[in-house]
Amino acid sequence: MHIVFVLLFCTVIGIVSGKSITITKKNSSASIHTLPFPNSVFQHKIRGNETNGTFVVFEAEYLNEGPGHHLHMKDDELFYIIDGNVQFIVNGSQFCASAGDYVYVPRFVSQGIRVYNPTNSMKPVKIQIMLFPSGLDNFLDEIALIYNQDRTNSTAINIISRKYGIVDLGPVQWKDLHCFENISI
Repeated sequence: MHIVFVLLFCTVIGIVSGKSITITKKNSSASIHTLPFPNSVFQHKIRGNETNGTFVVFEAEYLNEGPGHHLHMKDDELFYIIDGNVQFIVNGSQFCASAGDYVYVPRFVSQGIRVYNPTNSMKPVKIQIMLFPSGLDNFLDEIALIYNQDRTNSTAINIISRKYGIVDLGPVQWKDLHCFENISI
């Protein structure tokens, strides 16, 4: 009942304001393989052109590894862990996050994510990621093109990253925080 009211309210507001709403159904987004780690898949859920550039939402699945140590100069990032356990490094501090946790990282703050699955025997970690303002959706599209042609072309990847205000900070010395113990399939 409440959901019907909310959808009706959003539809009316959309008509009155002259702006359309976006509804993305579960499993309706195309998947793209992207970024310089081999076991990641992204799905665009809400693109920047659907929010007047205000934000973007996508879901990421990581089987192993994760985004390296970097920072965003143009956008704030909010992570919601849908399924699995991850280890974060944010502004030099390392901590664990698991399903149901949120992690907010403002722009200009260093960050990285570790997913540890050395035998690829566990199901992928699923994370919903929101960025404010939008733009990273276009970054993912551009990186996917490079990644699908030549995964080792770090020069092109770095040029595209800089275009979108993403700075690579090099490798992380991960601490063993026991984030990945007692994980079942």
